[in-house]
Amino acid sequence: MRIGKKIFYPEEFKGNYIREHPRYEDDLKTLIEKSGFKDKFCGLYKQRLKFLDEYSGLITKKRDWFERLKHVDEELYVIKFKAQKNIRVLFAFVEYQQVQYAVLLYPFEEKESKKKGKKKTSYDAAIPIALERLKEVRGND
Repeated sequence: MRIGKKIFYPEEFKGNYIREHPRYEDDLKTLIEKSGFKDKFCGLYKQRLKFLDEYSGLITKKRDWFERLKHVDEELYVIKFKAQKNIRVLFAFVEYQQVQYAVLLYPFEEKESKKKGKKKTSYDAAIPIALERLKEVRGND
């Protein structure tokens, strides 16, 4: 089991409960640096991480910020950021040495596209990445 490291980008977050997958920070950096809304994102990000850190069991009560994904084999959750870019962060709760952690797995921009008459979302691409990273964190790879 590898729960990952603490959060340092876009600024250090001092909570003890939230960790990130080793590749998460680079993905977030790439996504945010080219988005043009880094400053606004930083405030929203810190706000949601603080809520997650303090109220982990109650996050789904704050539906405009958090959601449990349905129709996924594992329990995956999403943090939502609605602004000029719809950034999403997939995460899961993982127990390590009898302590539960929230592990941030994969950030992405939510978009929809219509291909060959089917509506596809960026979730379709993001969920398999997050599930693979969850397996790595749990050591099931």
